[in-house]
Amino acid sequence: MNPLSWNCRGLGNPQSVRALHDLVRCWDLKVVFFMETKSKTKRIEMIKNRIGMANGLIIPCIGRSGGLALLWAREVDLEIKNFSNNHIDATITEPDNNFKWRLTGFYGHPETHRRYESWHLLAFLHNQFQLSWLCLGDFNEILSTEEKSGGTPRPQQQMDGFKKVVDYCGFQDLGYIGSDFTWCNMQEGENRKYLRLDKAFAILEWTEKFGGKKVLHIVDSTSDHCALVILDSTSNRHSQEKRFHFKALWTKNADCKAIIEVSWGIGADLSTPEGIMENLKSCATEPTKWRLEVYGQIRKNIQAKRNALNSLTKQDKGGDMGTEINSLRKEINELLDDEEIYWGQRAKAH
Repeated sequence: MNPLSWNCRGLGNPQSVRALHDLVRCWDLKVVFFMETKSKTKRIEMIKNRIGMANGLIIPCIGRSGGLALLWAREVDLEIKNFSNNHIDATITEPDNNFKWRLTGFYGHPETHRRYESWHLLAFLHNQFQLSWLCLGDFNEILSTEEKSGGTPRPQQQMDGFKKVVDYCGFQDLGYIGSDFTWCNMQEGENRKYLRLDKAFAILEWTEKFGGKKVLHIVDSTSDHCALVILDSTSNRHSQEKRFHFKALWTKNADCKAIIEVSWGIGADLSTPEGIMENLKSCATEPTKWRLEVYGQIRKNIQAKRNALNSLTKQDKGGDMGTEINSLRKEINELLDDEEIYWGQRAKAH
């Protein structure tokens, strides 16, 4: 199981929803925790269904800020224990050995003068019950100056408060793969600032039970925060060959009609069952190639630019590549808009 944690900075626009859908599909995610949804319950319920999750606990936003959600697939044995506007605490029972462990999605208070409330909450959760524990989310704080690039120096006392509660809970930082930081203020030049605010912690018992887990930082164009995906050593991007389905929309395109007419009856005897089957196969193969050429380029371009975005962000140690990165983010979001328009038109056509 590969949990996701993401401060999505709002799920009110189609771009963010499609980005979330892509993450779930790409990594075959079964449990997702996201923060700052800035959405009400009805909106998150719709998104839950769209990304294929059967169950969920939704904490709606207050005004135009906040909002948490923990969503999980039908096959996951998950039980909610407690929650607030800043956390969701649950237990998960593994299906193969009935091993029960604790998952906490956590959102540190965004206001600095109230950050101590978050640390009190973490300490309180630690004392609730003892289980193998994974805690992940946006803590809105760093542990050391190495987790920051640009901007004014972080007060040591502020970082010490976070470090003290991490030690009190017996947490180990699971580390990461990818960009050194998880948040950017999106400014350019000397004003650009990076912080590693999003983390995954676990106690020793959890790391021993689930050895080899890694935290992947995924930069996305729709949020100023990276998404965090917990991976094991065997995790791969999910790829599945799909069965051919002819789309009625294609018949409205003259090129597709011509391809089908040319494909049918070429090099096969239509008087035999074998020949008919060969023609049907050809009429599936050629339109599929055509579809990928015509409609598949948007998806291909999005993925290529997302790969480039992650690579550039990882290289941008000093913040000098801000203009290029922000421009690439804009290009990806425009492509996401194009893709949303395409799927919307296709839905209307059907």
